[in-house]
Amino acid sequence: MALDSDSRWTVTLGLPMLQLQFGKGTRAPNRLRTAEKVLKALGSLVATDFNCPAPVQYARGTGQVAFAEFVGTYASNDGMLCHIRTQCGEGRRVDVVLFGSMENLDGFRVGDAINDGWVSSAAPAIEELLRSRGAENTSQWDDDQSRAMEALKIAVQQGTRPNQDHEGHPWTRGHTLGHDNDAEWCAEIYADVVLDDTRWDLERDPDLAETHRIIVGAPLWVRSLRPDALVRYRGGEQGRIRRIVGRRPAIVVAER
Repeated sequence: MALDSDSRWTVTLGLPMLQLQFGKGTRAPNRLRTAEKVLKALGSLVATDFNCPAPVQYARGTGQVAFAEFVGTYASNDGMLCHIRTQCGEGRRVDVVLFGSMENLDGFRVGDAINDGWVSSAAPAIEELLRSRGAENTSQWDDDQSRAMEALKIAVQQGTRPNQDHEGHPWTRGHTLGHDNDAEWCAEIYADVVLDDTRWDLERDPDLAETHRIIVGAPLWVRSLRPDALVRYRGGEQGRIRRIVGRRPAIVVAER
């Protein structure tokens, strides 16, 4: 959610996610201050460095956030996801995957994403994870590690096409929208797993290699810290030519 406008907040509970809606009219307290109050209320429940043992209930951080569509069926509006790649204090990789709604995502335009490439058959399992807030798992990915791995695969491999190298070029994948190079995020966490190194052989897959911990949840907010930090990918002719439009002043909005 953008935290620097005069819109009034209203909160409605719904499945699978809490929706934060904004209305015109009454001037409300600055949303940045509201976010600070939320963080103060959550206190030590919010993890910030991932040195703490899994699982965590809430997490926050700053850095690059990648945005993409989530091809699933859990909501009447289109799904979206945020992917954050960071590290714990030991230097091991931590992947954070947050799922929300395109309806609540500002900074991107309809048609930015190419509707092409691989989509995951595990999408219903991720939808169940979101809908139940991690409490239910009736899928074939019937343990926490395997379902979290499927969420990460969606974040980093959705939209891939055979015989095309996408590494380091996310705009060549279908369903990707863009990234923000300097964003603050805060999320409620539904799944948090440390992978068993003896179980997973990920070194052959550059998208997954070195993954150590996977955290899956829904964003409370994602806020751009600089007006020029957002990079938006854009589809070209017939939606199959992709180019980086470049940075443009924008506030990134990603709500639950």
